[in-house]
Amino acid sequence: MNDPSGHRPGRDPAAEPPDARIAALLRAAAALAPDAAAFASDPRAAAETALAVAAAELAALRAYRERTERQMEELFNTITAYAALEYDRRAVVLDDNDELINAMAIGLNMMGEELSHTMKALVRARDEALAASRAKSAFLANISHELRTPLNAIIGYAEIIREDLVETGQDALTLDVDRLQVASRHLLNLIQDVLDLARIEAGRVDVRLETTDLRTLLQELQTTLAPSVKDAGNVLHARVQVSRPQILTDPLRLQQILLNILGNANKFTVGGDITLSAGDHVEHGRDFVDITVADTGIGIPADKLETIFDAFTQVDETSTRRFGGTGLGLAISRRLCDLLGGSIVVTSELRRGSTFRVRLPVDGPERHR
Repeated sequence: MNDPSGHRPGRDPAAEPPDARIAALLRAAAALAPDAAAFASDPRAAAETALAVAAAELAALRAYRERTERQMEELFNTITAYAALEYDRRAVVLDDNDELINAMAIGLNMMGEELSHTMKALVRARDEALAASRAKSAFLANISHELRTPLNAIIGYAEIIREDLVETGQDALTLDVDRLQVASRHLLNLIQDVLDLARIEAGRVDVRLETTDLRTLLQELQTTLAPSVKDAGNVLHARVQVSRPQILTDPLRLQQILLNILGNANKFTVGGDITLSAGDHVEHGRDFVDITVADTGIGIPADKLETIFDAFTQVDETSTRRFGGTGLGLAISRRLCDLLGGSIVVTSELRRGSTFRVRLPVDGPERHR
C-alpha cells in the first residue's frame, strides 16, 4: 500500500526504470494525473494514480443521468474544470515494454477517448435540458396570463350578477353565484402560483430591496391571517426579539414567502397552535434574522422532508385530496428565499407538528451589496 506521499515502501522513489523507453512511458502516464508534480519522484505510482483517477471520473460521469436537475449545473462546472486538463494526450505503447505498463497505457487511452465523447454528450444534454426548461417556463407564463384574463372577467361578472340578484330580492340564487366566485378565485390563485414559478425559473422576477420594518411586516401578516386562523380553530402567537428590526429586503417577496408557510401551517393544523417568531442570528461575522413558523399540526414524514420543496409535490395523495393545493407554495418560497440571499429549512415530526425557519441577511443579498 502506498503511503500518503504516493511512495511505495521498500522502493527508492528516485530510482528510474533501467529502460529509458519505459521511463518515458511512465512519465507520460504520470502527466495525466491531476497533480503530476507531486508524483514526479515515482512515475509508476503516478501512472497507477492516473488510472484510478480516470476510472473514478468515468464512473462519476456514467452516474450523471441519475442526478437531480439542481446537481446538473454543479456537475457541469466540475466537468468543465476537468476539461482544462489534457485528456487528449496519449500514452505511447512500445514494443518490448512490460505487459502491465502497456495495458495501463492502452486503458488510459481508451478511457480518455470515452471521457471526451461523454463530456461532449453531457454538454449537448445540458444545453437541451436548459432549452427545454426555458421553453416550459415561457409556455407556463404565457398560458397562465391567457387564463387569468377570462377568469378575472368571470369573477367580475359574477359580482355584478350577485348585486343584481340582491337588488331584486332573489337572495336564494346568490348561493350559486357565491360558489362560482369561490371556485374562480381558487383557480385564479392556482394559476398565479404557476405563473410565479414560471417567472422565477425564467429569471423574470425582479427583487426590489428596501428598508423594511420586520415588526410591522409580521404584525400585518398576523392581522391578515387572523380570520382564516380563527375559522380553523387555531391560535396564532407572535414573538419578535430582534436587535435590528430594520432589514434590507423585498417586503412583498418576504410576505409571499411567509404567507405560503403560514397558510400551510394553518391548513395542516386543526384546533392547535401556530407560532410566528423572529430572532437574531450571526453567521461568519454577518448578521441574519431567523423567522420561524412552528405549528402543532399533522407533521411530515422524515422521508418526505427532502422533497416538499419540489414543485407540484405533496406529502401524499391523501393530503392533496383532504387539504387541497398544488404543492407549489413551498417550491416558490425556497426560490424566493434564494433570490433574497437567504435559505429555508424544515424540521418535523409526525402528529407533533412542523417548524420552518427562514434565514435572511439583515443587509440584503450579497450580489446587491
